[in-house]
Amino acid sequence: MMNLHIDVPWILQVAEIAGAGDPAPDDYGVPVAAVARHKAELLQQPLYDGPYARAAALVHTLGRCRWLERSNLAVAAATGVMYLEASGIPVKPSHDDAIALRDLLLDPACTAAKIATVLRSWPSAT
Repeated sequence: MMNLHIDVPWILQVAEIAGAGDPAPDDYGVPVAAVARHKAELLQQPLYDGPYARAAALVHTLGRCRWLERSNLAVAAATGVMYLEASGIPVKPSHDDAIALRDLLLDPACTAAKIATVLRSWPSAT
């Protein structure tokens, strides 16, 4: 399985597409933190092992930390979809899947592990 790491320009490109009409980010530190988090290691072991866990780390950071004026949640969800697709896992979340992710991101008890569970439940696009 591919061990894909993305960078800040990639996230900003997703934000430009998914956050259409949103002004420039208020806080560039959030996508920088998301990039660092999804590839973080402790004692030479990945903290987020596998594409779903890494996608969830990206979604959690981008969705829970405010960095865009109005499209944080849409950009976070799009990042998850596009990261999984780039990792060779095409997904096609339904409207209900998107609502479930949004509701989870708005819940103060939201964690990357809970997001990974939601992402794994999304139907395949193939």
